[in-house]
Amino acid sequence: MVARTKRTRRVAGEITDKTPDELPAVMNEISTRYGKHVMVAASTSIQPLRIPTGIFLLDFCLLGGIPVSRGTMLLGKKHSGKSTTACLMAANAQLMFPEQRVVVVDIEGTFDTIWAAKLGVDLDLLLLVQPESGEAACDIVDVLIRTREISMVIVDSVAALTPMKEIEGSAEDANVGLQARMMGQLLRKTTAGMIAERHRGHLVTPVYINQYRAKIGGTGPGFAGEPLMVPGGHALGFANSVEIEIRNWEKTRQVKGEDVLSHNEHTFKIQKNKLNAGMRNGAFTLIRLYDEKTGLPEGAIDDGDTMLSFAKKYGAYSGGGSSWTLRFWDEEEKYRGVDDAVSSLYNNGELYAKLRDYLIWENAKSCGMDGEFLSRFTEPYGIDNE
Repeated sequence: MVARTKRTRRVAGEITDKTPDELPAVMNEISTRYGKHVMVAASTSIQPLRIPTGIFLLDFCLLGGIPVSRGTMLLGKKHSGKSTTACLMAANAQLMFPEQRVVVVDIEGTFDTIWAAKLGVDLDLLLLVQPESGEAACDIVDVLIRTREISMVIVDSVAALTPMKEIEGSAEDANVGLQARMMGQLLRKTTAGMIAERHRGHLVTPVYINQYRAKIGGTGPGFAGEPLMVPGGHALGFANSVEIEIRNWEKTRQVKGEDVLSHNEHTFKIQKNKLNAGMRNGAFTLIRLYDEKTGLPEGAIDDGDTMLSFAKKYGAYSGGGSSWTLRFWDEEEKYRGVDDAVSSLYNNGELYAKLRDYLIWENAKSCGMDGEFLSRFTEPYGIDNE
């Protein structure tokens, strides 16, 4: 029987206790060559800020809204509410960053300023760009991402990005993969741009709107699900931190003998979320005709009932019959029932905002978010985070 011998690996030089540390010198060299913010301790990296979407349940799932300085994609079928949701995000970005501008890159050339204003967008602070080609749109987005006065860039839509070769060529020309390559290049440039801007203290948020297309050959034996695909190539699925699918069902009511659109019932599904592992599905109601019962105008989100349902879950709303109490943090209000409580929330904007923050704070705790993140919801009200 042959005895085994122990193998040893020879190294160029032995590391002893007297050998000076190399990492500080390497870190200093990297900081000198590429910038002091390129390499830092992971513990100093904090969760990104959130821009509220104006939709309570979507904000609840995302722990406050879409992430700042990260990519977000909204997708769905036609007339599903993608542009509407983007306008709600734009309105909140304007409130959150009043010294900066939001830009809509309207590639489709169909942006509705009247509807945007009803959704709360300040048109005087909104910039609208309508490029003539996909290449122009990509170059403009790249420049805007690197401009300090810009807080959000909305691309509407990825599916409408048309390469110049396709515009100038014949309808018979085969232009396979041109759009996907162009979109891949845009995403690489905007990702590099966002990181560079973070290093100089500028946080800008790109929002991409996309549409479903029929997938050729997507039906047949063994095929599961709808035969749909997303234009722009696979790069979008990897580059964005959040991806939200939106659907819509229109509801009507009788007004003077005619069926009139009264509200939209939307559902959403968070298909990708690189920020936490919270809820991923929900629904919300968008008012399209003044609601006499709630007093909500066109363009408002009717989510009072949803908020109270979650308040019950966390023990902040309790009672029975005609006696109910809303009690959380330092607030305590008495109500005769759900309708009375919802009406109070809609008539008291400060109470509405405070309850929203409380519910998201509770969800963030259950998701294991740290104290720095939780304090974002308590500090504005002088509440002890404990």
